[in-house]
Amino acid sequence: MSFDGITTKFIVNEINNILVNSRIEKIYVPNKNEIILSFHSQDRKNYKLLISIDANNSRIHFTNQTRENPLSAPQFCMILRKYIQGGKILSITQSGLDRIIIFEIENINDFGDYVKKELIVELMGKYSNVIFIDEDKKIIDSMRHVTNTMSSIREVLPGKNYVLPSSLGKSNILNVSLDEFITSLNKNLNILDAILEKYIGISKTFLTGICNTLNISLDNIVDSMQKQDLEKIYNNIISLIKNNHVKFELTSNQKDYYILEGTQDELYSEFLDRFYTSKEQISILKNAKQNIEREINSQINKIRKKLANVNEILADEKNMEIYKQYGELISCNIYKMQLGMDKLITENFYNNNEIIEIPLQINLTPSRNAQLYFKKYNKLKNSIIHAKEYKKLYENDISYLESVLYSLSEAETINEVDDIRDELISINLIKKQNKKFKRKDLPSEPIKYEKDGIEILVGRNNIQNDKLTFKIAKKTDTWLHTKNIHGSHVIIKSNNIPDNVLLYAAQIAAKHSKAKDTSHVEVDYTLVKYVHKENGSKPGMVVYTDYNTIIV
Repeated sequence: MSFDGITTKFIVNEINNILVNSRIEKIYVPNKNEIILSFHSQDRKNYKLLISIDANNSRIHFTNQTRENPLSAPQFCMILRKYIQGGKILSITQSGLDRIIIFEIENINDFGDYVKKELIVELMGKYSNVIFIDEDKKIIDSMRHVTNTMSSIREVLPGKNYVLPSSLGKSNILNVSLDEFITSLNKNLNILDAILEKYIGISKTFLTGICNTLNISLDNIVDSMQKQDLEKIYNNIISLIKNNHVKFELTSNQKDYYILEGTQDELYSEFLDRFYTSKEQISILKNAKQNIEREINSQINKIRKKLANVNEILADEKNMEIYKQYGELISCNIYKMQLGMDKLITENFYNNNEIIEIPLQINLTPSRNAQLYFKKYNKLKNSIIHAKEYKKLYENDISYLESVLYSLSEAETINEVDDIRDELISINLIKKQNKKFKRKDLPSEPIKYEKDGIEILVGRNNIQNDKLTFKIAKKTDTWLHTKNIHGSHVIIKSNNIPDNVLLYAAQIAAKHSKAKDTSHVEVDYTLVKYVHKENGSKPGMVVYTDYNTIIV
């Protein structure tokens, strides 16, 4: 659910009740989309208020999450600290039913006088902004500057007069009677689109929750609906908006939330903090994985082009012996040749003395023509030797990168993605980033399973696979891996393994591989002492001997 005007109303009431007459102790701007205001409230508790103008997750609520702050504060942060840090919150109000929140703040200026200023939060998707204005409604500064080249309707720049955003002709449903509500709806639209078109601050999910409660289809065309159904929708909307006892409840897919009648057992902010933190973590994880996946696929495409060139050279191998034969046939028949011949027609003693026609360079002597073919033979021979070496190298590189893609697809946390990035940096596949913040999290640990008291460990990525196999495991432990399929290294931490534990570990190996959705997967197993790394091999790439195979 987007942070609509209805959610804004409940959050504004909540933070207003807690923060009015509290003082702003600290101000942080951790990134270009977020502001955190720290308060010590009248109930002697500490609160952190998060304001986010992220295009996909614009919102405002109390938060328990921590944010890394940049080494130097942005200009907007410095301006807020100068004017309102230490200031008292006089009021927090909402503009109608819109997603606009106005903080009225009182502070002492340089002359010792009490002055009032306003911090205006506009939560409007990609147009979201935080604007700081003085008592004359002049803009002091904003998080995002909007010039006349960006918007011909409303500039947001220091020194300009502050103007409320346009409501686009939409009305506040709280100011409309039932009859006005019914007559205002576009009769040719379904009920959902008709309400969204006419009224401000109402989201699709909010209406969906109401219509689901009333068992009214959102696809119903207004003109075909009964007046009593429209009346029920109107009354439920008004009732929920005016109700002081509502609850936020997650949808079945956990990707959204409804506002329903009921009692919230916690602050609305606590619910929203969890919801948006989870949503952001999913988004961050997805973006991080996509960025690395893009780089890996780019490398794979480059290597495949090189491999295609190598395969073209190898496809020419059949001509190598022909060049050698041409050279020898010319040498054997040189006595009956002369300068200026464009071809030699002779018997081919390599093929039952069949007549063969050999092309010649007319400007070269017979001897030079023979040398030319011997030169082509030697050049192609050397090229093929190198091509075979590069073919193996390129195929191994592609196989390795595909294994990294598999590990990436299985990564469930940003920490695991960072491990994979570190792996690629360690082999100079991607460049090390100059991060503003240090990574605090420890590297991820192997996945742990247990069967009949025996521990089974699974690597999450190639570097962890190497660490698991060659540092954590004992030589007498059992190592498992899917046969000829990318997957994780699996270690059974025991010398004496019952058959049911071995089968369970093989099933785990299949589960943590690209073959997880197929049946009858072959899994090789051997002792760790029979697993080795070749010199110069990539992380996670091993060879093993003395193995057996189990099918799961």
